[in-house]
Amino acid sequence: MFLLMSIIASSCFVAIAAIFATYYTVVLRNPMKTRYLRDLDDIRKRTLAIDRLPKVTVLMAMYNEETMIREKLAEIFAMEYPHEKLEVILVDDHSTDSTVATAEKQFAKLGLRGEIIRNNERVGINECFNIGVAHSTGDLIATTGPDIIVEHRAMLEALKVLVTMKHVAGVSGKPTPTSHQSSNTLQIEKSYRDFYDSMCVAESAIHSTFPGYTGFAVIARSAFARIPAEYGSTDGNLSLAIVRRGLRFVCAPNVAFYEEVAGSLPEQMRQKTRRASRTIQSALANTDLLFRKECGAFGSVIFPLRLLMITLAPLLFLVGVICALIAVSYVSMWGSLLLIVILACVRYVGSRVKLGSLGLVHSLAVHECYLLIGLFLSGARRGTWKHNLRS
Repeated sequence: MFLLMSIIASSCFVAIAAIFATYYTVVLRNPMKTRYLRDLDDIRKRTLAIDRLPKVTVLMAMYNEETMIREKLAEIFAMEYPHEKLEVILVDDHSTDSTVATAEKQFAKLGLRGEIIRNNERVGINECFNIGVAHSTGDLIATTGPDIIVEHRAMLEALKVLVTMKHVAGVSGKPTPTSHQSSNTLQIEKSYRDFYDSMCVAESAIHSTFPGYTGFAVIARSAFARIPAEYGSTDGNLSLAIVRRGLRFVCAPNVAFYEEVAGSLPEQMRQKTRRASRTIQSALANTDLLFRKECGAFGSVIFPLRLLMITLAPLLFLVGVICALIAVSYVSMWGSLLLIVILACVRYVGSRVKLGSLGLVHSLAVHECYLLIGLFLSGARRGTWKHNLRS
């Protein structure tokens, strides 16, 4: 039994290593990444004629955001973009506080153009986006969230990429995780985001990234397609809808914004497992894109590897850990307990001390656990979301 469990555990971890090694070699180390970053730098230096800028609709879904909406609208007003070419559409998902009243007062105070749509019942963030797009009149849609802080020039920087790069219909930016309190969850998130941001940029260099970030993204309205209301993540559904049309959804690291992250481990687990389950739903619902000619390198390289990373790798991780514990327990029960203690120590050190590779490995292991839980929850269809507890 010891030998069998050891072989199974080793095989699982080798398979995980093979998936990530293939992704690292084919995607992260692809020479197109350097050229893509150089092109972005050249695009950043360009200027856009103010009188030729397209009309942009800033679209945001909200639920019980009375403490945040005033500052968010002020931030939108402060963006470096002509106000006469800016439309703001807020879709309130049946808030039970004074979110709508606060937003209406701020609309009037700032002189914002647009409208506030109030749902008569909870329909969920995906359907809120569908409703908002249907009411929009802009050539472009800029998506954002109440708890997202967007740099003032982000709109213009994203627009430069959108109008310059071929076949690009959507541009997301690079989020910087922030927190009002110092916590190990922030350290975990920073380690993971550094790696994930590199993934997004490398995938964009080759074709498109998945799922990208819609904390702030600028998308051609003509590329929008109605997204499923009850399943899938908003960013995953939007990015895959764009790729399905034979277009590209890319990440531009010079399009900067800030995102408040969970301040405690339970909150991070709730947030991450929910995102994981919805991202997995989006991926599994679009498996027909695999090796599809119209999707180019995304369908033949990026999407297959990402699908393995978010579905197969977490299962292999679970089986490997269980088999390793069983194998060690056959030698000595104390050895099994020692292994658990060692893993706990790595978890503790990795979450509190920035130790380069150790921090990354620890962060990836934690996120594999989140993906695993998300995979088990991906069968449930959930349409609504909870109020942002970090407000």
